[in-house]
Amino acid sequence: LEDLIAKNILPSTTPEARAEMRIEIEATLERRLSQRPTAGELEQKNILHSDTEEARLKAKEEKKRILTRKLSFRPTVDELKQRRIIRFNEYVEMSEADAYDRRADKPWTRLTPRDKADIRRELNEFKATEMTVHVESRQFTRFHRP
Repeated sequence: LEDLIAKNILPSTTPEARAEMRIEIEATLERRLSQRPTAGELEQKNILHSDTEEARLKAKEEKKRILTRKLSFRPTVDELKQRRIIRFNEYVEMSEADAYDRRADKPWTRLTPRDKADIRRELNEFKATEMTVHVESRQFTRFHRP
């Protein structure tokens, strides 16, 4: 008997305990089901479709037909000019341009270590003498290595 209970073939709980467990499970399932969104809410969120596949295809074909008709009745260039939607110049000026590298010059990439040290020294001097800093904040001023 104990062997069957150990192998979970016979339940080790009493019928009353099983009934209590069933009631608890039933309550949690009811709570979860009551929190589920209704079919109407799912339709509003476009998750559940109320119409059939055939009706959806029919609506899609109707939209396609309407949009195709709208595209076929496009205004002419003259109409668009009159309504001031597009404007064209009569003459377009074109000139030759040389092919060259248009990227910006980056002079800081050509700095030597001595140039960098001079810049750091000058910045440290400025921070130490000329820059106005509140007395209580002076301790937080960061100087660069020489």
